Amino acid sequence: MRRLAKTMIIFALASALALPAAAKEFLLDGVPLPSDVAPLAKAQKSHPDMTGTWVGAWGGVLKHIMVIESVRSDGKAKIIYAYGDAPFWGITRSWIRMSGTLKGNRLTVKGSQFQATYDLLGNNTLNAIYARGRSRSQATMRRLAVTKPSATTKVKWNNAETIMLPTALTENGKAVRLKTILSKPAGKGPHPLAVINHGSTGNGKNAASFDWVWFDPGLAEFFTSRGYIAAFPQRRGRGGSDGLYDEGFARDRKQGYACNAKTSLKGADRAMDDLRAAIDSLRKRDDVDDAQIVVSGVSRGGILSAAFAGKYPKEIKAVVNFVGGWMGERCHNASKINESLFRKAADYGGETLWLYGTGDPFYSIQHSKKNFAAFEQAGGKGIMNVYDVPGGNGHLVHLIQPLWGDAANTYMNKVAP
Repeated sequence: MRRLAKTMIIFALASALALPAAAKEFLLDGVPLPSDVAPLAKAQKSHPDMTGTWVGAWGGVLKHIMVIESVRSDGKAKIIYAYGDAPFWGITRSWIRMSGTLKGNRLTVKGSQFQATYDLLGNNTLNAIYARGRSRSQATMRRLAVTKPSATTKVKWNNAETIMLPTALTENGKAVRLKTILSKPAGKGPHPLAVINHGSTGNGKNAASFDWVWFDPGLAEFFTSRGYIAAFPQRRGRGGSDGLYDEGFARDRKQGYACNAKTSLKGADRAMDDLRAAIDSLRKRDDVDDAQIVVSGVSRGGILSAAFAGKYPKEIKAVVNFVGGWMGERCHNASKINESLFRKAADYGGETLWLYGTGDPFYSIQHSKKNFAAFEQAGGKGIMNVYDVPGGNGHLVHLIQPLWGDAANTYMNKVAP
């Protein structure tokens, strides 16, 4: 999670992408655009599938607009790259005109210190990946149904809604609600449910990072395209949820997460209670088919999903674990803690999918393979795939769907068709 926060910070490009002082602009739902943005009715005569105004949110949080004003016959594109404010990360809204290169269904945009790619998926949707060094972020971009945007244009930044989910949890005599991001497929349903779980905050020392809401538009799109409601519950004390964030902290919370195995595993049990409460509440919804539930997650969310399936095997159709682990290897008890949770996950009995990346700064492939071996020795069933992630940060493998998409589709078709 700490690296994801850093990934968001790198979008503060004001120094490298300075807005010309004389330029006139307007705000499109908080994102600046130049007032002379090209009327796209003319531009769409060339490459109509790509030219236009595309909107989305990097990491599901930072508002982003990509205007493809024109594309020449040789693939050279004129674009406007714009983003909104994100005070939490010190990002101030800005825009710049740039050039890009269109080859096939991929537009590539290169700045002085970053690269962004936009892949056409069809249905007026682009899958966008932002890369700078080892950092990555993803956005699902959708085309605005207008030829020339204006300050009055209505924008839906992603196919999601935010709710405060009532639960049976209480703290200090008060009911606890968990902030939850929902992304839904078309139709009234009821739909099968995919619950996707967030990770930690790095070392747990930065209390400000507890407020960050985690939502992955790429994972949401993967599950909604299969007809699932994708739910991203923020556990207690995280992302605006009620209660105290207390998933295994040292006695002095300023020291971050405890390496003591007993304390750390007690924190995992608390996270398990939160996931239990979220699923119990979600399955009561009229649009949810509570007989078909998938759990997935990243980092702590990945191992939590696997352990939850081990505890409640009859409720879960599938488990997709991205770079799962509870404590990073800098903790001398990491193997003891992580293997303990994965051995509990073995009680699931069904097949699971493990997706990992080389160069993970928290969990080396050697460490994760030992976790998988402990899982199998305890009777667990699974497939472990390891990928080389562009940029070298394997902890961000979940952002690069072209790497794992085929394996995940094959797995889901087999266990939860």
